[in-house]
Amino acid sequence: MNAINTSKTELEIGAKLGAIIQDATARDQLIENPTEVLAEIGVQSNLTILADTADTVHLVIPAEVDAARVAANDESYFEELGMLALGNCFYEDLPE
Repeated sequence: MNAINTSKTELEIGAKLGAIIQDATARDQLIENPTEVLAEIGVQSNLTILADTADTVHLVIPAEVDAARVAANDESYFEELGMLALGNCFYEDLPE
């Protein structure tokens, strides 16, 4: 896996987003008004927030894929892509 250079600001924003996602009320506010909530933590952006539910899961598809590793049938790369796609899924209510 490639090393990722993350600034202190990115880490702080990540921590704030993590806290929001773990708090049901704050998470609902983020979904309802992402521009305002993101601005409060220092992120200026116009985003659409998609929230997973018990019967709907949104996958994050990487913007760039290493075609050589895909062509080589690199299982560790496929695992890495899967973790990237599903690693951020959060379920308050798990499907039965």
